[in-house]
Amino acid sequence: MRRMAAAVLIIAALNQTPADAAPNRGCRHYVDLARQVGWPKSQRANLWRIMERESGPGCNPAAINTRDPWGGSYGLLQINLSNLGWAKRIGLVNQPADLLKPETNLKVGLALWRLYGWRPWGTRSSITNNNERPLNAHKP
Repeated sequence: MRRMAAAVLIIAALNQTPADAAPNRGCRHYVDLARQVGWPKSQRANLWRIMERESGPGCNPAAINTRDPWGGSYGLLQINLSNLGWAKRIGLVNQPADLLKPETNLKVGLALWRLYGWRPWGTRSSITNNNERPLNAHKP
């Protein structure tokens, strides 16, 4: 009985979203927002696939993966907290909760993509065969 009660509490905690998390407006809305923050048109289909895979169907900006071994993953693009210090240094975030703001999450994701391409998201199966890479991205 204790284990069951503990499991219920854990599941409830994982399903809670912070009060300042954005409402889920759907992937199309967030792809439009991505355009506004600078994501290139050629990558928007890939971005949609990655957001939906990372944050769930409909692209949930309040998604948090506490089981991530790198301190948790936050928001649409499931940005790892291992990137928090770097994102703070370049002025994109102040605290982990900032990654739950769609615009901020997309900006941090764009900065990561410009540095590494899609590699931080660890898959080629979710992206198209478009070989275009950012000019300053590392080669595979």
